[in-house]
Amino acid sequence: MKESKLRVAIISAGMITNAAHIPAYQNLKDRAELVAVCDLNPVSAEGTAQRHGIPHWYTDAETMLQECKPDLVSVCTPNASHKAMAMLALEHGCHVACEKPLALTYRDTQELFDFAREKGRVLIACQTLRYNDEYQFAREMAKEGRLGEIYYSEFSILRRRGIPKWGTFHRMDANGGGCLCDLGVHMIDAALWVMGGPKFQAISGASFAYFGNSETDIVTSLKESGAPKGVHNARPYSPEEFEVEEFAAGTIRLENGSQMNFKTSWAVNLPDEYSMRFAGSKAGLALPKMEMYSTFGRYQADILPRVFHERKYEGLDFSGHYYLMEELFDHLQNGAPLPIKPEETLNVAKIIDAFYLSARNGREVTAQEVV
Repeated sequence: MKESKLRVAIISAGMITNAAHIPAYQNLKDRAELVAVCDLNPVSAEGTAQRHGIPHWYTDAETMLQECKPDLVSVCTPNASHKAMAMLALEHGCHVACEKPLALTYRDTQELFDFAREKGRVLIACQTLRYNDEYQFAREMAKEGRLGEIYYSEFSILRRRGIPKWGTFHRMDANGGGCLCDLGVHMIDAALWVMGGPKFQAISGASFAYFGNSETDIVTSLKESGAPKGVHNARPYSPEEFEVEEFAAGTIRLENGSQMNFKTSWAVNLPDEYSMRFAGSKAGLALPKMEMYSTFGRYQADILPRVFHERKYEGLDFSGHYYLMEELFDHLQNGAPLPIKPEETLNVAKIIDAFYLSARNGREVTAQEVV
């Protein structure tokens, strides 16, 4: 057990750093010491440091790692640089908590975990949606066998007009993908976690973009695009730069014979939607309402359990990061189980990798093609 505080540094000073990572670490003030933040933009780096009382700020990650020698590093950069920044932090002997997706391909994700194992460090992807009340409940029902064998699941996470416009989400060189990388990756992880982690077998997917680089005067809000707070010194958005998908849909086949259908969007001419459903041999379950569908004697029955929302970080923006960081510190300092396991992240990485290959080629792609 490590009694002293863990020294923490953060790479990138954008929305998720200011609204999620820093508050989650500050919540652990008796266990974590925020020592530095780094961003290529000096205004963002200095502003974040001053805003949160962080003693040091940098524009070069390697210099920060050399001078501050943190124990743990949060990587909050755009997707395309996750791998390089995580590798750099691991090379300097740091544990790493990296925003999702950990990398843009399965092979890069596997390389990162292999390198972390070689260095004897912990690497974890910030798949925080599973900490929401509805998924905690669903996982409990599934583990207790109340759903029986889950043979089908589906999710929809649709923003009618919610393209993130405060960073580089819309650029291929920075993000590597669009709504599937941003929203779908969370839902896929949560669904697989609830189902007990069945292995990915194959996917057929499609992606579309009609509005991102054509609509310039539609009224939207930061909150509707995923940023309830934490946006400071935003980069100017240019629709001409939009290069990724704004709508993605597909079908996933899993090795245990179950199937998952999905759709996700930043922009689509459909109403906003956030839902996930599971069909089991004993009962079905619909989220986020947490309503179960089964039978009672010879009657069909709808069951709506009374779930009291009184968990520790209830009502906080990005509460999943609070739970994740607390459990990560329990692992690092007390030897508790790792909350998000490498094999879970690798399973999701296969799906993301195979989806984009399927969408490009217009055909089903198997797990073997990306491994």
